Amino acid sequence: MIKKYLLNKRTVISFVVSFIIISYIFLKINLDELILVLRNTNIFYYIIAFFMFYISILIKSYRWKIMLENIDISIKLIDSFKIYFLSMFVNSLVPAKLGDVYRGYLLKKKTNKSISLGFGTVFIERILDLITMITLLFFSAYFSFKSDIPKDILLSIKWGCIFILILIFSIILFILFNKKIKIKRFDISNILINFEKGLRVIDLQSLPTVLFLSYIGWIVEGLTVYFVFLSLKINLGLLFSIFSDLASSLLTAVPITPSGLGIVEYALIYILNLKNLDYSLAFAVLILYRGITYFSIILFGSVIYLIESIKK
Repeated sequence: MIKKYLLNKRTVISFVVSFIIISYIFLKINLDELILVLRNTNIFYYIIAFFMFYISILIKSYRWKIMLENIDISIKLIDSFKIYFLSMFVNSLVPAKLGDVYRGYLLKKKTNKSISLGFGTVFIERILDLITMITLLFFSAYFSFKSDIPKDILLSIKWGCIFILILIFSIILFILFNKKIKIKRFDISNILINFEKGLRVIDLQSLPTVLFLSYIGWIVEGLTVYFVFLSLKINLGLLFSIFSDLASSLLTAVPITPSGLGIVEYALIYILNLKNLDYSLAFAVLILYRGITYFSIILFGSVIYLIESIKK
């Protein structure tokens, strides 16, 4: 499934766009200063940053496992983690968030459930993530900048809230009218029925647990940036670290490039510039951060993908 999309025209163009954006950022770098900064990286703090990121993935995998149990799908935590991680791996290789569909495909292979059902659970999970991220983004921005929150940030939060409301309203309409719409083709009708079942993955009993895990997962991921800062002797505080991670992570949802490649880099430099961080130091943060959140996913994802392919 991956090979089909990896070398198609859209994927190649998306990587070209990413390369152009990253090249533009790199042209402003003093290479000697950057090398000097990276040489002084505290490896201990950087290793902690690495573990924080992967602990956050484990927490989100466990959350998805709980959500699946609500629709009578039982999988082991290790399988939930592998499927979740491989979907991140695919999202890092191809644009349009195809990794989310791939997660549904992997769930089908594991449990023999339909892809549309699996994708329905991922769709709800993404909305839950947006709600969690927007609320955390607002509070971390408020306490990081006090009354002087940049207008661009406020505008992003505003449109994020509007987008969430539109998605929730769309889901309510879909659930209300899906059964009333009669579709003659059985295959399409079955896809829509299974997708609706996936959308009902959260119930009132599990909602507090799922919400708690969502907030903890994103806060722990924010610690990735915090310890990257500490590894470079940057003291910008925990809340600004969470804000930086959330603002960057939101942009991975932009389907133009794989995992927001290029767009995230540009945005992170912009965010760090809000605190008047030296450009070479900001770029060092970018290298260390994306080394964990992008390149390590490519590395470990390739290994897991090859192992799983051999098992077939």
